[in-house]
Amino acid sequence: MPLQGWSLPLSPGGGASLVAPPPWHFSGDVIGIDYIGDPEALAAVLPPEMALSDEAAATFVFIDWSSASASDPRTIADPARGQYKEAYVAVHATIDGARVARVPYIWVDNDLSLARGLIQGFPKKLGVVAMSKPVRVGRGGPTVASGSTFVGHVSALGRRLAHGSVTLESPANEGFIPKSLRLPIWHTRLMPDLAGGPPLVHDLARNLLADFACVEVWNGAATLDYGESEFEELLPLAPRAVLGGFRCSIAFTITGAEVRPASGHPGGTVTRSSQGADNPL
Repeated sequence: MPLQGWSLPLSPGGGASLVAPPPWHFSGDVIGIDYIGDPEALAAVLPPEMALSDEAAATFVFIDWSSASASDPRTIADPARGQYKEAYVAVHATIDGARVARVPYIWVDNDLSLARGLIQGFPKKLGVVAMSKPVRVGRGGPTVASGSTFVGHVSALGRRLAHGSVTLESPANEGFIPKSLRLPIWHTRLMPDLAGGPPLVHDLARNLLADFACVEVWNGAATLDYGESEFEELLPLAPRAVLGGFRCSIAFTITGAEVRPASGHPGGTVTRSSQGADNPL
């Protein structure tokens, strides 16, 4: 009997596979800080196909996620499996004249998220992420109201990498979506060849999304500081000017990916989706 599984590890029944096939469903609470960085440093983390936005803009994002798999009910049934936090920096860029984003560095605290992200092309590493959680009653935490401050920070290997805060001022207009959450994110999928040949996979990909929603958006004043680590190169992307921040809740489903060859690698652009041609974000 052949071994089963969509991803490693393979097993006789397939139940040990870490990542189930899409569709994948996500719901999360977001803290984001928009800023202007060093143009040379931001441009340096982009692949040749992408150019930095004229504003030299970036956003640092913290998200407290709940996730589910359409084909594996165990993911939503066990919070240890499907719930996690992540922190990343998104560099605003363009590709073929269209506005997009690039995530050069990202940290998560869950092995499913790590493996699922590497399949997508997110350069995920393990880290420790903490975020303020809103409360509905009492004074044990911030409420989603004017004057409340929401904080996020991320550490890895004992080094504090980023610390940000947003003090809510006012709710955004109905239907408003923060720019960094609207930009399609293009990833680099890379699978090196341990036998010494060229990469087995080397291309650019972006997720295809369905059922995107963004609600309860609040804007406010923000702070953001980056820390130093000999294992990271985040510090050169530190803000020169913090523009402001936001807090909101988002949801979407990943159905597949649009793929195009990376620079110097042959191939054409293809679209793959587990549910047909869904509209990308």
